[in-house]
Amino acid sequence: MDEHLTPAEERDALAAELALGLLEGQARADAQRLLLNDPAFAALVATWEAKLAPLHGEWTDAQPGDAVWDRIAAQLPEARTSSVTAIETRLRRWRAGALMSGAIAAALAFVLITQPVPPPAPAAPQLAVARIESDAAGPLVLARYDQSNGLMQLRIHGFEPGSLAPELWVIPDGGTPVSLGQIAHAGKAEMTMPPPHRLLMTEGATLAITMEPVSKTPHPAPSAPAVAVGKIITI
Repeated sequence: MDEHLTPAEERDALAAELALGLLEGQARADAQRLLLNDPAFAALVATWEAKLAPLHGEWTDAQPGDAVWDRIAAQLPEARTSSVTAIETRLRRWRAGALMSGAIAAALAFVLITQPVPPPAPAAPQLAVARIESDAAGPLVLARYDQSNGLMQLRIHGFEPGSLAPELWVIPDGGTPVSLGQIAHAGKAEMTMPPPHRLLMTEGATLAITMEPVSKTPHPAPSAPAVAVGKIITI
């Protein structure tokens, strides 16, 4: 209800109505005069024009027909001039409220559409590979490690059968060797890494193979120099 508006709210509503183009006749002339002479009021109008900018061009002007005005006039046969003015003011305010709600929604949609979308975070590497080989034409092991499930797949070539077995080690950059267990002399093999060892399978870590006494459990440390080495590459 207009009678409950404070003077500041009244000025703000008037600024919104002027920005929306809802004022006519004397009311528009008074508001235009205030716009020219009152910088604070001019700032309010400019603020509303900025808020309503997304509505520009959204629809074309439409004028109500004579029948609409005739029905309105028929319902106000005994209304005093002051009453008609109050009704017109309330009607303007209702129209302004509806349009401003639409403007705010349009502005929010515009911000959401045009706001730069942050690029997705790069996916963590899921696979690691290594070519474990000797300097000369000797043993060669191709390793493929799936980081999603800890599965290591190996293709093994060039180890001569004997009393010693190839043992696979992972050596973190700057760290000590950790045994991943013994492997076959040739063919294909698979092993599932325990969770603590999975943390060591990172870019730049080294995979190495030494020849160790046959054992069902991993050795705590290598007992001989590596016969083949290779760096882990994540892809």
